[in-house]
Amino acid sequence: MHSSRKHDWGWMFLSVLFVAAVLLGVRYSSGILQTGFVFDEKYITVPIDNLIEHGWSVQNAIDFEETKGPAMIWPYAVLGDLFGGSLNALRFVSVLCSIACMGVLSFIASLCGVRKSAHLIIALGWLLLPYSLVFSEIVMGEVSFMLLELLAVAVFIKHRDHYKLLAPLCFGLLVAIALHSRIHVVAVVGAVCVVSFLRDGFRSWPWWVAGVLAGLLRIPLWIRWEGLVSPKYQNLHGLGFRLESLSYLAAALAPFVGIFAVCAWKHKEARKWLFAAGAFAFLLVIVATPNLHIPESIDYDSPNERFQGIVGTAVQMIASDQTIQKLLLAILAAVGLAGLVGLQKMPQKNVASQLSFYTLTFGWLLYAFTQGFVFDRFLLVWAFLLPIVWWTQLPRTLFVLQSTAMLIITLRLAVLWL
Repeated sequence: MHSSRKHDWGWMFLSVLFVAAVLLGVRYSSGILQTGFVFDEKYITVPIDNLIEHGWSVQNAIDFEETKGPAMIWPYAVLGDLFGGSLNALRFVSVLCSIACMGVLSFIASLCGVRKSAHLIIALGWLLLPYSLVFSEIVMGEVSFMLLELLAVAVFIKHRDHYKLLAPLCFGLLVAIALHSRIHVVAVVGAVCVVSFLRDGFRSWPWWVAGVLAGLLRIPLWIRWEGLVSPKYQNLHGLGFRLESLSYLAAALAPFVGIFAVCAWKHKEARKWLFAAGAFAFLLVIVATPNLHIPESIDYDSPNERFQGIVGTAVQMIASDQTIQKLLLAILAAVGLAGLVGLQKMPQKNVASQLSFYTLTFGWLLYAFTQGFVFDRFLLVWAFLLPIVWWTQLPRTLFVLQSTAMLIITLRLAVLWL
């Protein structure tokens, strides 16, 4: 877990330029600048446009209707207004956030021992993370949220050897801001606390306190909204117990970490854990099968559930028979959860792989206590360190295989949405 003190600043800067060139190239060479609303843009831009056009009243700045919080809406309104206030101006804010994400990710990679031209490979991995390229070009909450997560993780990794109050205080402040965007950052907080405790025991208390205090700062907005999200959307995203969410997200993990089931299988001591995780996930889908049917319209007045994304689409494309769909989901869930366990069972782990394992695990478990929509893209905000993990933990043959799979998914999503 030792973090390196040496940084190849030139290569790191080049990796950021590479991401910037690709994102700007896609922006001006694809049809996105001539495209209307994509994904959730027709919903998410409403409170942003209200701030730009009607000013910063309490109604516009706090009592808006959206699933994202003020920490996402406000920066887009400020920067979007600065760039002209149009939809494409707001999309440019996403481009800038993604470029900034790469800068922080490259710094974290350097702390994990990544050197020289390997930073360009990390940059490619960032672009190939499922949904990362698409969300970097449109107005969604993921890239700005991941920027806050990356900054928080960078503070932790850089300063985890120095348990003074300044670093945990900065970490807690970043987490508090991120919590006012979306609550998914609690998985990152849990991961940081566990990794810190495994290394330093009770000396890790400042990170725990910082996480708890950041969580308490989210309570006023929770009370004002009377829920996790604004009132209009609470039937789409809310608290409740549901195993189907775990079933679907276990399958959705397969593209992200399934490769580690293959990688860890060569270690005999890991095989029983891989088999147990796979068997558990397989049975979980059989017992709690998510319904992949997508209603044509959204009923905001009644509880809703949707399981939708890469995995759901692929399964429905392969088979129309529900029994076969269930079997395919069960197999993918077995691969996904076994891969997650395989990541943890790798013999040589750096701090990025440890944080990724616990973040994804806590994030996956978090959805046992939620109801409403579940999408594959929810995993993206917990997978932001995987470009580092793929490169540092996988044999080169498996790395090429993983990258190829990610390239296919990314191209498919780009053609579909951009």
